[in-house]
Amino acid sequence: EYVHCQVRCKRITPVICLHKLFYVQTTEYSFLWTGCKFKDVRRNLPKDVDELKDQGVEDVFVFCTLGELQKYRVPRLLDVYRQQGLRVHHLPFPDGGTPELDQCSRILEELQFNLENNRKTVIHCYGGLGRSGLMAGCLLLQLSVSMTPDKAIEILRELRGGGAIQTVKQYNFLHEFREKYAAYQENKEVLLERSVSR
Repeated sequence: EYVHCQVRCKRITPVICLHKLFYVQTTEYSFLWTGCKFKDVRRNLPKDVDELKDQGVEDVFVFCTLGELQKYRVPRLLDVYRQQGLRVHHLPFPDGGTPELDQCSRILEELQFNLENNRKTVIHCYGGLGRSGLMAGCLLLQLSVSMTPDKAIEILRELRGGGAIQTVKQYNFLHEFREKYAAYQENKEVLLERSVSR
């Protein structure tokens, strides 16, 4: 079953669950967000990866830890992605948690690069709600100055259900994102200037 949704916000795009495709269309970019609950769905990894390839996916961002991949019986997931020609960005952070700002910055820079180069990209964690939702929300805030944290959460919850952005920590991170990210970027520039002047 495939569901297509339109979101009016500058430069954001698609969302995929391995058994349902959620697609946020904007004007310029292609970006998919995957995740689904596996409780009632028996997964077939080769078939799921073939589906990603059939959708034209080129890059996969995985926020699950190696321990989680082992726990959920897909210890070779990253290798399977690579063997199928997908570029893997393994940038894990804890379930229910948030990334450190330097990791968040790296994720967003790599996502931005993919968007600007029209690379169809999937982001996923285990359930496709918390960590993936958080990074999709941060990307929405980064791409549109008129986007508010509450509007980003509303969009994500329309697409993924009320569980998107799962914890208070994730909710607060998204609400404080712009201020903390700006301070992080400013500090990064100051440190870079100091190292260049030495």
